[in-house]
Amino acid sequence: MNQKWTRAICTVLTSALVFTGPAVEGTAFSGYINSGLEKVYAKTQKQKDAEKKKSQAEQDLKDKKNEIDGLKDQQQTTADDIKNKSAKLDEILAAQKKLQTDITNKQAEIEQNQKDLAAAQEKQQEQYDAMKKRIQFMYENSAEDNIWTAIIESKGITDMLNRIEYVSDVYDSDRALMDSYQAAVEQVKEIGTKLDNDMNELTAMQDDYEKQQADVEAAIVALENQKEQYANQIAQAQQQAENYQNIITAQGKIIQEQEAAAAAAAAAAARANSSSNSSSYDGGGAGKGGSIASDYASGGGKNPSASTGVSGSAVVSYAMQFVGNPYVWGGNSLTNGVDCSGFVHEVYSHFGISTPRYSQAFKSVGQAVSFDNIQPGDVVVYPGHVAIYAGGGVIVEAQSTKAGITANRSVQCHTILAIRRLV
Repeated sequence: MNQKWTRAICTVLTSALVFTGPAVEGTAFSGYINSGLEKVYAKTQKQKDAEKKKSQAEQDLKDKKNEIDGLKDQQQTTADDIKNKSAKLDEILAAQKKLQTDITNKQAEIEQNQKDLAAAQEKQQEQYDAMKKRIQFMYENSAEDNIWTAIIESKGITDMLNRIEYVSDVYDSDRALMDSYQAAVEQVKEIGTKLDNDMNELTAMQDDYEKQQADVEAAIVALENQKEQYANQIAQAQQQAENYQNIITAQGKIIQEQEAAAAAAAAAAARANSSSNSSSYDGGGAGKGGSIASDYASGGGKNPSASTGVSGSAVVSYAMQFVGNPYVWGGNSLTNGVDCSGFVHEVYSHFGISTPRYSQAFKSVGQAVSFDNIQPGDVVVYPGHVAIYAGGGVIVEAQSTKAGITANRSVQCHTILAIRRLV
């Protein structure tokens, strides 16, 4: 680490210890302690507690989101079951409608069969009555000599045979008619029996459909209740997830405040060192100090909102860990050596933010920021140089081969070509 930078921090820490005594342990100043050539950032207890609470809330939020996803899957499965049950109910209702038509038609057939049976029985009765009268007439008027009468009164053999045949035909005709009517009655009865059996089957089917309908409707009601329960559980889980998110936000704010305080302490030490050594301190960049490109001059009104979940103070806090490490042109190691663009590139890569590897290319990344709105973590581009604004009017940078990685120069040490916000 640069000896002037080391002396500056030691002076600040010593002064703080003199004026505050043991209390300095809990302040932002305690975050910066020199040990040989390595600078270690010791977090305050408040920050540690906040990070612990934030980490626990993040895990709880993750678990709760998984729970919500599971509940939503179950809710969707229930909704699919309701849809399938409703389709089944529609099939049952359609079958019942068709069955009702079949029952109506079958009832009409039964009624017609009953009419046919009544007509056949009436016709049979009429024939039976007529036959009885003919038989009664023949026996009452001819008695036992009916055949003899036909023979005696005949006018010849032919007439006699005709008379005998006539009598026989009357008996045969009556018997044939009676048999025919009896057969018709029996046929109608058989049809009636079959129709009754068909009707019994249809009514049995109707009872079965009604039972199926009742079962499906009860299942739909149960599934609707279950779906509503899932909706209530999801609402409760979402409220809990919102509470966890609020905890994460609140603890994150505390962490950012602690990191900003630590960065401010380092910046104050850097300014103290810079004021006493500015005449002999060299570094990257060119152009007259204090000059700012017109697009980025004060009053420009450029102050974009955050575009990531990373805070600028977190970027500065991470970058400050490497102050005192060497500058190596073309290097890519924050520990063993890096140049100015590599330093900014590697710091932002730590947070998953992609950046170019050439200093002037930084003029087109992120969002433009006016000088009066500059915040810790913003990238400052100079002619042939690039750095990260650390707050308090200073930058953290891979300055030069002689100086290494520093945090002691004014942000206006050279002409400012661009100020860009990447977080």
